[in-house]
Amino acid sequence: MIINSKLFKKAAILFGMCAIVFCMATGCTPDRAVNGNGKTTDPTTIPASGAESVSDKLQVNDLITIAISGVGRSSGTQSARISEDGTIKLMLIGDYQAAGKTISQIQDELTQAYSKYYTEFVITVSSEARFFYITGEVRMPGKSVYTPGLTFTRAIAIAGGYSTFASRTKVRVTNADGKTRKVNANKIEKDPSKDFLILPGDIITVPKR
Repeated sequence: MIINSKLFKKAAILFGMCAIVFCMATGCTPDRAVNGNGKTTDPTTIPASGAESVSDKLQVNDLITIAISGVGRSSGTQSARISEDGTIKLMLIGDYQAAGKTISQIQDELTQAYSKYYTEFVITVSSEARFFYITGEVRMPGKSVYTPGLTFTRAIAIAGGYSTFASRTKVRVTNADGKTRKVNANKIEKDPSKDFLILPGDIITVPKR
């Protein structure tokens, strides 16, 4: 049987159009999402929102630098270290709760707070890199990167552990405010519940026996 080619093409086109209309009516479109540029992306590869993680939140002893510009003679920079109660002292505002917040949160809140005093201004907030220090009788003394939740025992392990001549009963931990805590590491090894957190800027000193 001979099939007319023109009729075959028309039938194919008609069938394709019907299929498209059916998909549109039943919602069988591909799983795609539209981003801010109008381009489609697969749902599994949608760009992250850019939200800051828990590890980005500032803690006690972190040093914050706040720069205010665009306000003439009042423009300037002030630095403050987060105190034990989680606050810093700022001009015009006074005590401000900074611990537990991210840099962007602080910047947004201070922009709102200073809008009571200035009309056109820019606030920039930054924080120093976080480190802790171990000196004395450990295998790898020096500066190490601080991570949230760091404990005394973990800090010693990062430094390679104690040297042969270390006095584990007379360890000292000095924080950024100059306060020193005496530590008996042997008691912590026997009772892990006595372990404690190390803060940014802390200096651990392990003396010689």
